[in-house]
Amino acid sequence: MRQILFAALALVMTGCATGPLNETGTFLPPLHRQALDHAQLCCASYKDIQYEKLQRGVEISAVISPSSPAFEFGGQKSFFAAYELPTGANRFLVVTTVPVNMVWNPAGHVMVPSVQFVDSAYRSIEIILPHYETDSGWRGSWAEALVKVPNDAKYAILIDTKDATGLSWRSSDRASRSLFVRNGPTGKISIKTLGE
Repeated sequence: MRQILFAALALVMTGCATGPLNETGTFLPPLHRQALDHAQLCCASYKDIQYEKLQRGVEISAVISPSSPAFEFGGQKSFFAAYELPTGANRFLVVTTVPVNMVWNPAGHVMVPSVQFVDSAYRSIEIILPHYETDSGWRGSWAEALVKVPNDAKYAILIDTKDATGLSWRSSDRASRSLFVRNGPTGKISIKTLGE
């Protein structure tokens, strides 16, 4: 009986450690970094990127994985999710990210997205690494940032940059009362636009 229990526990732990995309090793460092290093660039310019259209007040979720498109942003390659912004004034983005693969695997991580803004002529405006506020609740742990959209921005691209090291969550289980989760190039994110 004891051997059956250990075998079942090993099976459960192995299944959970492979990552939420059911792709073996997707979220296990350093495999996701290696996947990025070997990924082919999807596009020659910002004009070639496919942008998903955002509607004001509607949240869109995405999983950025090794099968996501990759592009070089300011000389740094990143997997990404790209969006066409609604027009208007006083626009803001709410960007949310969640840590992945944290239950059974101490090598879990969180994507800390920077936002690359692009204008209607497909020129880079700026890359912003927003300040994320972390929280936890019945739906798990997440981090959220509010980002002011530049007036001339038509597109927003969520990318990973080397400027982000990770995020810390409050944790009553640790002596430090916090849990630091390192940044990774893949993860679960969502985006929503606010404004007039």
